[in-house]
Amino acid sequence: MPRKKMLDLSRIPASSLVEFDACTRCGECSIYCPTGGEADEKEERTPRGKIRALKKVIRIERNPIRRAILGEERLDKMISELARSVYECSICGMCGEACPLSLRTIEMWESVRESLVSSGLGPMENHMSLVRSIENYDNPWMQPRSMRGRWARQHKNILDANKVKVDVLYYVGCTASYDPDIMNVAKNLAEISNAAGLTIGILGQNEKCCGSTLLRLGEAEKARGLAKENADIFRKTGAKKIVTACAGCYKTLHQDYPRLVGEKLPIIHVTQFLEELLRENRLPLKKVEEKVVVTYHDPCHLGRHTKMYDWPRKILAMLPGIELVEMERTRERSRCCGAGGGLKTLDQELVLRIAKKRIEDAERTGASILVTSCPFCEQTLKDAAVRMGGKILVADITDVVKNRIETGK
Repeated sequence: MPRKKMLDLSRIPASSLVEFDACTRCGECSIYCPTGGEADEKEERTPRGKIRALKKVIRIERNPIRRAILGEERLDKMISELARSVYECSICGMCGEACPLSLRTIEMWESVRESLVSSGLGPMENHMSLVRSIENYDNPWMQPRSMRGRWARQHKNILDANKVKVDVLYYVGCTASYDPDIMNVAKNLAEISNAAGLTIGILGQNEKCCGSTLLRLGEAEKARGLAKENADIFRKTGAKKIVTACAGCYKTLHQDYPRLVGEKLPIIHVTQFLEELLRENRLPLKKVEEKVVVTYHDPCHLGRHTKMYDWPRKILAMLPGIELVEMERTRERSRCCGAGGGLKTLDQELVLRIAKKRIEDAERTGASILVTSCPFCEQTLKDAAVRMGGKILVADITDVVKNRIETGK
């Protein structure tokens, strides 16, 4: 798509434009920014640096005299650098938490990306394979639809929600469906549900990407079309409850779908589902004498984005033989793993540096297991932990719950 003459500011809500102007450039956000202040102290990557660059571009673009003095070639270079810095961001939301004015930075950065896409400046070239894969295969993994439900073939309590009505629909998500190292999350939920005497339905090859990847990249219109298709599919299953174990899917289905399709879905995260099963004593738990010390990583999409801090901790507190020790930065101030917002596709080395910092946080607690509740976080943190010598194990919360269930009952 060729670049338009000016950034499409119609994609940025008036409230966000006001908040950009309200930024005092105090730099508090820069201290906590995982890609700027924490990673390598590049000012252009910090929220303050991006806001300054965006405002400068807008001023020059909309002033013929300034534009003529600068020249189109230099302006194009300035805009390209702005676009790159906007995508060198995991959309973790830490800048909003750190901001003394509580600016809504998640909405700000996502709307700027929408503007860049509408103007022919986004997403980055590295991201285009993700976009094309979702368009062609309904997943960003370039995998055939027919392989989406292969993990469920040996689980008898899994129903085909395309053929029968189900009360509980398990929305697996792309990562747990296709990544062999993360597929354990889906298998765990099947086994845990079976232990509780529950049958759950899946869509198998008819399940589509939730659209989170598209939304984070600024491809809002493509995401809207996908959301409408998904909402229709969910409605046909008759499900009273939709469970997902992916933090990104949960954020998208719970928070974004109401504005995309005008409908609130009966979506819950797996931590809410598991907490209810444990609280109602529906899972046969082992008697364990020896304690295992764990620490918990709050995924950005589940934590700062949707404020789901308590359910994972309630689960760990109810499991026998599990002792939770918190990292220094946790809950609202949790450090990002680095993988969100399309950053992992754009700059894997930068993501690895960020993830290693989180592993260091976990190792300082003395815990033997770092638990999280996001397949993408698990994938990224596992990679960092292995590269750092594997002193701490990384596990999904479904791994921990399944490990504490008494088999054969």
